[in-house]
Amino acid sequence: VRRSPIAQLGVFTAAHVPGGALLMEYYGEAVRPTVADVREKRYIAGGRDGCYLFNSGGPREEATVLDATHAGNIMRFVNHSCGPNCVARTLLVNGQRRIFLFALTAMPPGTELTYDYKLSSEAGVDLLICRCGDRRCRKYL
Repeated sequence: VRRSPIAQLGVFTAAHVPGGALLMEYYGEAVRPTVADVREKRYIAGGRDGCYLFNSGGPREEATVLDATHAGNIMRFVNHSCGPNCVARTLLVNGQRRIFLFALTAMPPGTELTYDYKLSSEAGVDLLICRCGDRRCRKYL
């Protein structure tokens, strides 16, 4: 983890990474989507410089959101890009939805890891400005 041109911090490869490699799992406190919604509003209102909420997917009544804001691993620092070199996938492991990051392409040492956050705008929620710098940048997350 070090300073990133995309955001404050980013995660970079320390060695060559082959395409398709499993890189890491997203860790955080598992909460219901309704709890995550309340927390997100509280984080924003409190001026928090980032919240790290990741929805594991599935039907809303079964979904779990992982909140890595206070307790998580380095995957919370992997930045968004509109032209990512990684993909986040939710896999069912022993009946539990877990989120993993996989390399889309081979990467040399020193490459910043990125994935497409695929955020959706909800009514009344401001879009986030994208700073990925990729030639395919959509300008907003």
